Amino acid sequence: MMNALAPLIAWRYLWHKNKDSSIAAMIKICFIGILIGTCALMLTLIITNGFEKVIHEKMRGINAQVVITCPGSKLDADGISAAITTQFSNYVRGVSSISYKYVILDHDNTQTVLFLKGINPLTESSVTNLADKITAPQRTTLATLLKPDSIIIGYKMAREHHLKVGQTITVMIPEPRSKKKLALEGKKVTVAGIFNIGLEEYDNNLAFISLDTLNKFFDERGVDTITLALKADSDTYEHDVIDKLSKRFGHLRVQSWKEQYPALVSSLKLEKYVMFLVLALITLVACMNMMSLLFMQIQSKRRDIAIFQAMGLPARVIRRIFLYMGLIITTSASLCGMGLAAWGGYLIQRYPIKLPDVYYISYLPARMDAEIFIIVFIATLILGFLATALPLRQSSRIAIAHVLRQE
Repeated sequence: MMNALAPLIAWRYLWHKNKDSSIAAMIKICFIGILIGTCALMLTLIITNGFEKVIHEKMRGINAQVVITCPGSKLDADGISAAITTQFSNYVRGVSSISYKYVILDHDNTQTVLFLKGINPLTESSVTNLADKITAPQRTTLATLLKPDSIIIGYKMAREHHLKVGQTITVMIPEPRSKKKLALEGKKVTVAGIFNIGLEEYDNNLAFISLDTLNKFFDERGVDTITLALKADSDTYEHDVIDKLSKRFGHLRVQSWKEQYPALVSSLKLEKYVMFLVLALITLVACMNMMSLLFMQIQSKRRDIAIFQAMGLPARVIRRIFLYMGLIITTSASLCGMGLAAWGGYLIQRYPIKLPDVYYISYLPARMDAEIFIIVFIATLILGFLATALPLRQSSRIAIAHVLRQE
């Protein structure tokens, strides 16, 4: 009976028609403040989570899940690939190989530094989704496009240099002839395709060529990196497989794609955590209004508290009355705020907002995950509880005899 009495009285105090007008105004202020703070916190996390996941998907799509390298030396692609296929067939679903070089694109008397990536056209699609990013020509395969002396470039580079599929361009390759001078040798290549990844850095500075053509241009053998795609995409599974590969190939470096871009991954996480903390403080400030409300409510209900105590109601039950008041306001306001943020996230997904080119992506992303709603709801309840707990001591300091005699 005692457990049901406290929430019932708290509910009556909140919704009683004849309550003091100043307290009624404070209740509305507390509710709206927590609603706005929760909505801002939730909506910011939806957007930052969208940024993190969209960029991860784009980076993960164009980069293999796991890479194997040997700094300072070339790799035996056939031998390592055969060992992985034989011994790790339960974990690995695709193996390919790549090499990297920097060249200079020379077209219409304009020179641009180009990051040239040599790939195996037959196996690249098993580890990345590059083939899906090709916009011209459409519905084709890498093996069809990357014939000898062919190249695939980004759409921003094609737009900047006015290049189209079928045009011939020149790439300048370093050809050292002495220690004091560096000669450049021009190689003619044909634009076989244009890709659009959606990342400025890739679409403007990266190009793909067949591994055989790259090795022919630079007169080399072997590859720089072995790339792998795993049968699962979770971080835990990825780490376990990397540990197994590291033990098997102890002389080689086995890394996740995230380890190749530590600054980008760390910055996205840091941005999300910082925004969460900053907006959580704003929500805390909104919850601080609860302290003022409860102090006012306790003072206005001094007679009720004295009567409850005189009738034998325990002090802990009286404190629960005002605790429930704070939690009812916090819970209802946070739920309404999260609902409003979910509606805003849906509108952002339904009607994308175009972003300037300085960002990694073209449109403002929004990703609504259940764990974000749970975290925000729990965080808001904790802040509301902390703001409610302090005034509760005031209720136990009321002198029963003085109040009953004077009031």
